[in-house]
Amino acid sequence: MLQALPTASRFRVKAASVPAPVGGLNSRDSIDAMPPTDAIVMSNFFPTVEKVTLRDGYTEFCSGIGTGDVETLVEHNAGANRQLLAIGSNGTLYQIDSGTAVSKKTGLANGRAESIEFNNLSIFVPSGANVPFSWNGTSASDLSITLSSTNPNTLTGVHAYKNRVYYFTGSDQNFYYSATVDTFQGNFTKFPVGLVGTFGGNLIMISTLTIDGGEGVDDLLALIMSSGEVLIYSGSDPSASNFALIGTYRIAEPINEKRAIAKLGGDVIVMTREGYLPLSQVVRQDIIGNKAAAISEKIRGTVISQVRATGTTKGWQIFVSPDGDKVYFNFPTGEPDPYNQHVFNPIIRAWCIFENLPAVVWGQFNGDTYFGSSGGKVFKVGGDADDGDNITGDLVTSYNYFNDRAGIKRFSSVQPMLEGETDVVFSFGVGVDQAPASAIDVSPVTFQSNLAAWDTATWDDFFWADTTGAGVTKRRKAVNRLGYSMALRVKVATSTQTISFISAHYTFAPGGPI
Repeated sequence: MLQALPTASRFRVKAASVPAPVGGLNSRDSIDAMPPTDAIVMSNFFPTVEKVTLRDGYTEFCSGIGTGDVETLVEHNAGANRQLLAIGSNGTLYQIDSGTAVSKKTGLANGRAESIEFNNLSIFVPSGANVPFSWNGTSASDLSITLSSTNPNTLTGVHAYKNRVYYFTGSDQNFYYSATVDTFQGNFTKFPVGLVGTFGGNLIMISTLTIDGGEGVDDLLALIMSSGEVLIYSGSDPSASNFALIGTYRIAEPINEKRAIAKLGGDVIVMTREGYLPLSQVVRQDIIGNKAAAISEKIRGTVISQVRATGTTKGWQIFVSPDGDKVYFNFPTGEPDPYNQHVFNPIIRAWCIFENLPAVVWGQFNGDTYFGSSGGKVFKVGGDADDGDNITGDLVTSYNYFNDRAGIKRFSSVQPMLEGETDVVFSFGVGVDQAPASAIDVSPVTFQSNLAAWDTATWDDFFWADTTGAGVTKRRKAVNRLGYSMALRVKVATSTQTISFISAHYTFAPGGPI
């Protein structure tokens, strides 16, 4: 009687399904030790709770805002009066919310200004030889400001804290405040923070940090010096005795850019030479602990390399999307694609990189995201195309040993699961044994969507409208590769639909150690 060989069961084909890399980009861990839900490359794919999805595109919203870079984009939001304002490289302030650039103020030295919303006004502090000015929804007016030790046209930064406006130059150790609240012009008094600092440097950023100090939530004034020293004050009036320094702390040197800081909930995020750091961690840890506490710790190497390369170039900015599901960390690349973004999902704390979004500055209007670009143009984020062109996504999963690091395997096939609205055209391939991501060859494949078409589709074989899973496709491809571990690379390019990667199914025959 014929019998199966006793060892035959050892070599039967196995199957494994691996979810999409919702853990996001990982440039911290060894390529040999990453979690299976992380990615070595994640370009123009955004990680969410259950899948990774090709990023939104953009369309041209307004042109004619000068001819160079649009460096300032501000939403004037005074109740029902919401407007979008931009400053062009020609030193002109434009109102652009209608989609047409209407000149409102001329004569500025350049297109750069910082701003706050205060008392139903937008307060602008130009970065040049101009005095601050206000916008009331109809017209712009220069402010009459008297400073105790310098000219108001040297101011470059502004912050509002507990109904009081704080101005600073960014080139010394002082800020200037008014003796009365709800005032943005008139006499302002110098406050020399250099008298209490230890490490020197200039005052380059001011923000409000909200923390619970044990007696309830309170807003604190955070002053960030170019040396990396952080001074935190409590109180509301710098001239009063209850305005007190509650601590001095040290972080890595921040990027010398006033837009390299942003509120995220009650916290404050700062771009530094060692990563993107939440200030709430500053009061709990020393400078070494701060590095590990950075929200960018998982892409630490990527961030540090980029800051080293272009940290003194304009274009660094933190922008939180109006819906709060994305945090953009804009940076200059020093390459033909001039600006890219490290993008953070604060819900699942996962990272990716967006490329080919030529954003000089980010802003919002009426709940939507916009960015200023070159050529005097502003674009609105949304849609499936980059101003009519394809959005190209590239994703490489981590290498997976499938619970057997010692055993070699013959990988026979891979079956990605993608989601699209129509036929999904993409390229994919596999790499084995920690081959560089760039060396993984891909070949194009068309997956027909399982979304039903009337008069063509049959029942039980297709997904019909408003059905969960509509547009999900699964197709298998033979790979026939020998190795200990495998990674999957997926590339897509589309201008007509949103594509998501959901999971991948692998088949392989396990072997023994070699």
